[in-house]
Amino acid sequence: MKAHVSTAQGRANIFQDESGVHLRIIETSGTIWEAGFFPANDHAGFGQAWENALALARDVIDSSFAARH
Repeated sequence: MKAHVSTAQGRANIFQDESGVHLRIIETSGTIWEAGFFPANDHAGFGQAWENALALARDVIDSSFAARH
């Protein structure tokens, strides 16, 4: 399962593998950074991991994020 969110500063990629859900940021400059990993091992755990990854992605793509970090 994958999700992509594009912004003026880059793109947030969220993907799932057997260990959990990953959030990777790809900036327009080419910089790639791992923004978060949310471990999961069952259906309920993956649901919560996706919720957490999406919440972090929303925070990261918010225009005020760079000013805070």
